Amino acid sequence: MVDEELKQKLATCGRILNRLGLFGIYGHISARIPGQDKFYITATLGSTSLEKELTPEGMVLCDASGKKLSGNGTVPLEVVLHVVLHKAREDAGCVIHIHPFYSMALAIAGLPFVPVTVQGAPLAKVPVYRKAELLIDDAQGKKLLRAIGKAKAILLRGHGVVVVGETIEEATCNTVYVEENCKYLLTAAAAGGVIPVTKAELKERADQVAASAGKRNPHKRVFDLLDRKTR
Repeated sequence: MVDEELKQKLATCGRILNRLGLFGIYGHISARIPGQDKFYITATLGSTSLEKELTPEGMVLCDASGKKLSGNGTVPLEVVLHVVLHKAREDAGCVIHIHPFYSMALAIAGLPFVPVTVQGAPLAKVPVYRKAELLIDDAQGKKLLRAIGKAKAILLRGHGVVVVGETIEEATCNTVYVEENCKYLLTAAAAGGVIPVTKAELKERADQVAASAGKRNPHKRVFDLLDRKTR
């Protein structure tokens, strides 16, 4: 039952990101099976209709090394980025790699990620992977791991973004928040100036999030809203 729920949520995540115009080409999403050294990942996308492939039936089961265990699709070429993050980060229950426009543009412009929205505030530290390249081997996976550190997201220059979350819901929300923050940041910079969220405001936002923990699940609430919005 857990497996089926994970696969359905992965498919829903893919649909949300696709219909919001964030998926780009050749993105992939994975989710670790709780209590196991295995994860499900979206297969390599080959058709012109992403949503025909982003289905529960299209998910591929992999072991901790990224080796395919079951599924009809092909494991994505960059599976190593999922392998290293699932293995090293307890909070990386879900890993998303896609190519959203503004996140890519910010890294290409050589500009740092600066939190300018309330939603983007918890993601204050978003580093940049400086080399424009595919991440396909162990050395590159380790390089990514060092670059992202404890951050929830990292911009890849010329190559999109990698985002993690404890759950599929959190990773989806983090991805949307990063892209929205980049959009407003670039637009404000082009208009003549940027007013960042201050350290005091960042702390206040962090305290609000901590205070609400256990009372409600904001990531699930937003995920469900996005699910309904993109049906």
